[in-house]
Amino acid sequence: MKKSTKKYIDISPHRSILTKISQTGYSIQEALSELVDNAIDARIPNEKLTVSIDIAHDSITINDNGKGMTEEQAAKAIRLGFSEKKGQLGEFGLGLKTSTSFLGKGFTIITTPRNSQEEYVLEYDEKHWLEHGDWNKYPFIVNRGVDPEKSGTTVIIRRLKVKFSDKLLKSIKDEFGLRFGPFIQNEELELVFNQEICEPFSPTIIDNKKNEFTFEFHGGRGWGWWGYQLAGLNKSYYGFHTYRRGRLVTTYDKIGLTPNQDIKQIIGDLHIEGIPITHDKKGWLKSSKEYQELEGKLREYFKPFEKRQKRILSGFPASAGRIVGTVRLVNMFLAGDMEKEMNRIQKGDIIVTAMTRPHFLLGIRRATGIITDLGGNLCHAAIVAREFNIPAVVGTQNATSTLQDGQRVILDGNEGYIYED
Repeated sequence: MKKSTKKYIDISPHRSILTKISQTGYSIQEALSELVDNAIDARIPNEKLTVSIDIAHDSITINDNGKGMTEEQAAKAIRLGFSEKKGQLGEFGLGLKTSTSFLGKGFTIITTPRNSQEEYVLEYDEKHWLEHGDWNKYPFIVNRGVDPEKSGTTVIIRRLKVKFSDKLLKSIKDEFGLRFGPFIQNEELELVFNQEICEPFSPTIIDNKKNEFTFEFHGGRGWGWWGYQLAGLNKSYYGFHTYRRGRLVTTYDKIGLTPNQDIKQIIGDLHIEGIPITHDKKGWLKSSKEYQELEGKLREYFKPFEKRQKRILSGFPASAGRIVGTVRLVNMFLAGDMEKEMNRIQKGDIIVTAMTRPHFLLGIRRATGIITDLGGNLCHAAIVAREFNIPAVVGTQNATSTLQDGQRVILDGNEGYIYED
């Protein structure tokens, strides 16, 4: 006869789990953002939060003037998976631990709650922890005699595992302006990166026209704005920057959009509440019914706005760039006052003429582009356009007879085409 015995076994994680879970495919920007998230969660109501990030040769210091952690909160700060946060950015209880371990081999957390004369200190050293760490006996330091008006948290990461180039540092600063743009825009957050204030990201859209929208779906809501931009050299840089609770989740997300926007593209911000995200906060759970419902509503809404632009002219791409502008026909053979003719050209106009001449320069200074009937890459229009850094298409043969004065067109100086706006 079969007999069984129930036993209880120890399944506490191995000490190496803290190092292993930090290997999640973070980018440096994402890891630093986790720490900014925690500071935003700790902001004091009706007070502006300041977060400073300073990157030195072999250390990173993140400091905030938030409300800090109580002794109980600090004692649980590096407990894996523990979080009391509801409806905030750092809800999974992993970000602080994984991001600091990803960035460096050691870190120190110093936190002070407001109206307290104590500060709490936690130290982590990867090598020492892997050799001697004990989940049940983690050192916790309490310092007394602190200014009770002081509050906030400082995280110092040492013995960095990552390297920073000047190019990367600039990229991080720019991305922070995108990631935390809503908080910065609303003056809830001042984010200082290596002594420089991060400005909120502001995309360039045609005519500065932003169209607002809101969608309700089962269990949540999506809202934001959209506008048109002209495609750059990388034609995939369109779609939505999606946000959850004011913090960036995805960039250039194509949710609800078709993949063929190669000239005039839809771009915007989409704030979503009610759709679950992955534990690393890098993406939405696309298999969820909430995501699929919102995606369907967006697809139906944007269908009329995704029409392909009609090509009306082609020529030689003489100076790179894409712009939308107003056609201003100029008669190069005009016998009268050419200065008066040039005064017709205003900022945002595109000069359309058979060929440009030296006395066109006053108008070219104000124009945003040039289209000519005649010429090649070494003609006067091409050389001057490159000098003034404005796009130009030359040698179209019939631009002056095809285009109308005052007509809005898209000039593609990268490929040599003219499209209807």
